[in-house]
Amino acid sequence: MKRATCIILLFLTVSVAAADRPALGDYLSSVRARVVGKVREALDAGQDRTEVSGTVTCAIQDAFFLQNGDTGVKVLAAGSLPKAGRRVSVSGAPSLEGGRIVFVAKDWSDLGAGEMPLARTVSSVELTDPDPQEGVNWRRISLEGRAIGVTEGGFALTVDDVPVNVRTDALPDFLSDCDRTHPKVKVTGVVEQVLDPSVLLGKTGYVMGVKVDVESESDIVLKPDLAYLAACRDRRFEVGVATALGVLALGVLVFLVVVFRQRRGLFRTRTIMAERKRMADDIHDTIEQHLVGAGMLLKIGRLKEAQDVLVRAKREIRDIIWGLKNDDMMRLSPAEMIRQLAHEENTKGLYCVDTRLEGLPATMDAAAMRDLSLVVRESIGNAVKHGGAKKIAISCDSTRDGGWLLRISNDGTPFDPKTAPGAKEGHFGLEGMKQRARRIGADLRFEPRGSGMVLVLEKRI
Repeated sequence: MKRATCIILLFLTVSVAAADRPALGDYLSSVRARVVGKVREALDAGQDRTEVSGTVTCAIQDAFFLQNGDTGVKVLAAGSLPKAGRRVSVSGAPSLEGGRIVFVAKDWSDLGAGEMPLARTVSSVELTDPDPQEGVNWRRISLEGRAIGVTEGGFALTVDDVPVNVRTDALPDFLSDCDRTHPKVKVTGVVEQVLDPSVLLGKTGYVMGVKVDVESESDIVLKPDLAYLAACRDRRFEVGVATALGVLALGVLVFLVVVFRQRRGLFRTRTIMAERKRMADDIHDTIEQHLVGAGMLLKIGRLKEAQDVLVRAKREIRDIIWGLKNDDMMRLSPAEMIRQLAHEENTKGLYCVDTRLEGLPATMDAAAMRDLSLVVRESIGNAVKHGGAKKIAISCDSTRDGGWLLRISNDGTPFDPKTAPGAKEGHFGLEGMKQRARRIGADLRFEPRGSGMVLVLEKRI
């Protein structure tokens, strides 16, 4: 190395030509590059192959660290590497890496088990000292600091505000959450300083980074303190709260699913019951009336008219079973629909139905149209069947509030709605009409008038 030192000192005495003065930054970079180049030349040309020996303190990827006494060196090697704790002899030559002279191995031989050098306890000041003679680079050391986070190849450590990257293949469990708990740990390994090349110009360089290579998990020891224990307690509390909230959320979700299924089952049951009730009302309000009419026609021998009524009854049975709608009727206005119903009843020739419809709205939705038509049919059927009516008048007028008032009058025998047979006696006519009136949003009532009855259906707005 004496020859290399002489070359460096000789090179530094060269003066810069006054005619071409580069910028200071460019000049320093140029000097640094030429120094590195000269040192490489000196190492390549002035050093023969030699042998060094020592104990392996750590092996990583394509290099291992060799220490003999207080001197350590990084050995670059290809192929298999010796294990830590073995004493080896290395044949090779020196080279340059990041401002430090390293050793490039041509081959190495195992001399047997060696005694692992004692770890030197270092401080943050020693970690950042670039002096190759007094520093700790490539030596086995131990240090204490706080872990601040897991990295790709190990974890990050801070030693009195000096960041240290610890490389290890086996990460202890207590470091898995170190970004939150910041445990204090003691690490034993080989330190490797990443230096600026300016150290070649003298002791004016600086350490760009510090790495510590650890051989095994046992070289990382937890040093519990109050701050770490408090952080662990808080972390356990957070995990406990999160778990409790998760269980609570799961319980609420299960409860909601159960309630939803129960509600869906209840809704389905109610829907089925409502549909059954509707079908029962439809059968009573339509089919029964047709059958009654057909029976009356058969009694007086009018077979053709009775046949026509039975055909209509068959069609309406089909509509009820399949839930079909009379499209032709649903396209009519409410007034036209009632006139058509009156025309159908008049064709029987057993009674007369007159209409005067002025106040009904121009349109209604299909469900309301169906309910209105069945209320009218039931009213006509009841008047004929139970009251013996021969004349029926259907009239409608608008009200002051924008609604309408429908009256269905007949000359049949009056009855008292309060004492009339109801559902308990197997009579569903009046109850069915009330249900349909409510679905339309109208009030239904019966008023005796003279020798007859009047059904009043009032829709308020």
